[in-house]
Amino acid sequence: MTAGVVHIAGVHVRVGPFLRQRCAWCGAALLDYNLERLAVPVGQDPTPAVWPHGDLVLVDGGMSAVVEHKDGDPLPDGACALIDPAVTQ
Repeated sequence: MTAGVVHIAGVHVRVGPFLRQRCAWCGAALLDYNLERLAVPVGQDPTPAVWPHGDLVLVDGGMSAVVEHKDGDPLPDGACALIDPAVTQ
């Protein structure tokens, strides 16, 4: 399918000015922000977008995108959940 890895978006967590979202399966960082370093126009919501919890996210270098997937379908090739569990523990 792709050269990247497909991750399962976990919940995003904010601690002080830091916001992070990891893969719910393997723990890879999908998003990592220091909110104090984001430039936001006056009056705009300063909270960056996060991946919806449970969505499949393809990460390939600096590119990331949601992968369409229906419940019950097999995971796509390149999914971290298909890697040997010893590698992602």
